[in-house]
Amino acid sequence: MAAGGADTAREAPLGGFDRSFLVTMIRDFFVILVLVTAAEFALKAGLVVYEFRANGEAKAQAKAAEVADDVRAIMLNEGGPVAARALYPIIQENLRELGWALAIEPSAVTVASIEEAFGFTPLGASRASWPEGAHAEGRVEIRAEAFCQTCHVRAEIGEVLGVVTARSYLDRELAAWWSSLQLTGMLSIGKIVLHTLLLFAILRARMAPLLRLRSVVSDLSRAFGGLGRRVEVASLDEFGALSRDLNMFLDRISRVVGELDAVLRRVVAVNDDIVRIQTGLRGKLDDFAAGMRRVERDAMLGARREPMLSNEWFDAMGESIESLRRAAEGGGHAPDVSAIQDRLRAVVSHAERQVETNMALFRALADLGDRSEGLRGDLAEMARLEERLRGVIDSGAALLGRLQGDAPPAAGAAPAA
Repeated sequence: MAAGGADTAREAPLGGFDRSFLVTMIRDFFVILVLVTAAEFALKAGLVVYEFRANGEAKAQAKAAEVADDVRAIMLNEGGPVAARALYPIIQENLRELGWALAIEPSAVTVASIEEAFGFTPLGASRASWPEGAHAEGRVEIRAEAFCQTCHVRAEIGEVLGVVTARSYLDRELAAWWSSLQLTGMLSIGKIVLHTLLLFAILRARMAPLLRLRSVVSDLSRAFGGLGRRVEVASLDEFGALSRDLNMFLDRISRVVGELDAVLRRVVAVNDDIVRIQTGLRGKLDDFAAGMRRVERDAMLGARREPMLSNEWFDAMGESIESLRRAAEGGGHAPDVSAIQDRLRAVVSHAERQVETNMALFRALADLGDRSEGLRGDLAEMARLEERLRGVIDSGAALLGRLQGDAPPAAGAAPAA
């Protein structure tokens, strides 16, 4: 798993501009604002449709009642029917601009009354130009009252004088929504851009500690970077806490590196001592082996040169004693004393040489004994080095345990020399 992550990290370039946290944050914020604005506009459109479906009929009925009241106000004047000829188209146009379709349709009794009293045919406000489509409609009947009989001479009180119809269309509601959207859309775009710039400025200011932290970590990741650099704790937020924790971690790493350096120095010192002792011990062992071979060779050569020295010495002594005994008894001729002396002198000379050879061998053996004592001292020194090396191993194990977090360092503990 770790190998796969490392391969991915090597394949994907890190720290690129398009992968910057600041750019990514601003881009995501911009996209979210656009989506929220679009959702807001869509919600407003849905509310327009819902409002039209739910309250369109009631609003149309209220608008028709309002226009009916205006018509009654016009009819209160004695010249109401004449004024209505000019006012009805104006009212119809005003309501059309507001998104309403209006129709004021006179009844048959009204037409007959106006023709008789004023000499013209009232047309009201026609619905001939009304478009087709989804709509909500309200109708209000205008009935004759006492003051109406002045102009409506044929009408009876309570009789229908006309009908006011008000109609609103869904497409006009949506057109009004779209018209407002064009204005609010531009304002929303400006608001999004302004908010994005403000976010950029805020993030740039708030990310300064993070950028300093990244710079320190980048320097620490270099192959030959030192561990002496620290991050300035410039804030009390999470970045400040992270900077403080990084400084504490670097302090711990520095202490561990210092202790590791001390352990390595001790290892190097012990290794130098071991190499020195091994070199001396190797030389002493070579000298000891050479001495042993030399003593062995000298002993073998001495044995070859004088193999029967003791027998010759005893034979010569026996013959000399026997010759002297016979001479003393007078039983024979006098022995040759000079020959006996020569033989004895030769035997003694050979014996002296053999004794000298043996003494040389004894001295060589004594020297080998002294060298063996030196080897014993070297072995004792090796034992002391083994103890030192065991102490170094214990220090290294304790340091490894601290790195792994197994056990805290002992208070006041000092590494063994």
